[in-house]
Amino acid sequence: MNSNSVNVSTGNYRWVILALLTLAQLVMSMGAYSWGPLAPFLRAEFDATRAQIGAIVSVLYFASVVIAIPSGVAVDKWGSRLMLVIALASMGVAFAAMATIKVFVAFWVMAAIAGIGYGMINQISTKGLMLWFDSGGRATAMGIKQTGVTFGGALGAVVLPAISGKFGWRWAVVLTGVLMLAVALSVVLGYRDSPQRVSSPAVGASGPGTKGPDWRSILSGPGSKSDLLILSVVAMLLAFSQTSITSFLVLFLEEDLGFSMRAAGACLTVLMLAGATGRIAWGLISDRFFGGNRKIPMIILCFLAFACGLGLAFLSGDSAVSLVYCLSAMVGFTFMGWNALFITLGAEIAGPELAGSVTGFTLAVCWAGIIIGPPLFGAVADNFGYFWDWIILSVFALVGAGAFIYSAMRSPTVTPTGETARLCK
Repeated sequence: MNSNSVNVSTGNYRWVILALLTLAQLVMSMGAYSWGPLAPFLRAEFDATRAQIGAIVSVLYFASVVIAIPSGVAVDKWGSRLMLVIALASMGVAFAAMATIKVFVAFWVMAAIAGIGYGMINQISTKGLMLWFDSGGRATAMGIKQTGVTFGGALGAVVLPAISGKFGWRWAVVLTGVLMLAVALSVVLGYRDSPQRVSSPAVGASGPGTKGPDWRSILSGPGSKSDLLILSVVAMLLAFSQTSITSFLVLFLEEDLGFSMRAAGACLTVLMLAGATGRIAWGLISDRFFGGNRKIPMIILCFLAFACGLGLAFLSGDSAVSLVYCLSAMVGFTFMGWNALFITLGAEIAGPELAGSVTGFTLAVCWAGIIIGPPLFGAVADNFGYFWDWIILSVFALVGAGAFIYSAMRSPTVTPTGETARLCK
């Protein structure tokens, strides 16, 4: 079916696209974050070590990194609709097949296949939102879509243990796979690529009749090379921070501050909810208060994250519980809330034609922080204590603020329509 088979000219249809992309992000994130909730059941049946459970996550994200750039190029060539069906189907089939596993090593194989699907979703959704939303609402839409990550993880944490406890973990992974396949069917029936893909020349194309997008048109723009480098490196530092915080906050509160498991878990819940709120809020702030400017909100976000990191470093057992809850919320709002601005800025540097390719490149760099972050954070905690971990994360945020200040001072932001605006006048 082509894009003309449904009336996609109305502005309201973009909300159907956003709903489908958010739903896809949610069910795929539910699968990607399922290993923590399923870990007790897998350890009991397979006598698996913690390291073996952790390796499933590493394999999934390694496969995501490997596929990030090739899938981004494929999205630019074939469009979001086809690639979204492929991503959902590959991850859905992998999860459903996990129900048949008898040998633990097979989980790593299935995790790699699932990671291939999961590694496509951000490039696909970025391409779709770039074409369906203009610069005045794009970051907000991206923020809404990105809440699928946190809500998917939270839903899995509640639903999967409940199903596993009553019916067994095999039914839990089957349900997860079936949900992904059901969303894939919904995409087939309801998703259409934007008419812009075929009727409007996109930024980044080398002209009518060209064989494909030309990276030279991106890298030759004012400050584009440095903007992409800054964006990728800062995203890696923030991804390092984000996964380290979610992995160790509960342990830190228990071991250093004497919190109960319940209270520490509540702080993590507050953090995750604030992160989901932040992903929408920073997009709204960028769209509504800064006229589509992404860099200034990123500077503000990084300075706030710097202050939050210092706040964590100087918490003590005498700190008021209410202060810890408030700080957890601010940590989530900043260290968890940056993703939508990051993805939107990268896509706008690229323009619609190269949105998938450039998003794949920046995510490949970004996800390196996810892979190396928690082990290094844990090693620092083991040898020097959590204080220095929080100081390091504060420094990362300060580096991010400085990098975006430099970027804003030396180059304009190029909007998808080719308009330019100096950020710091």
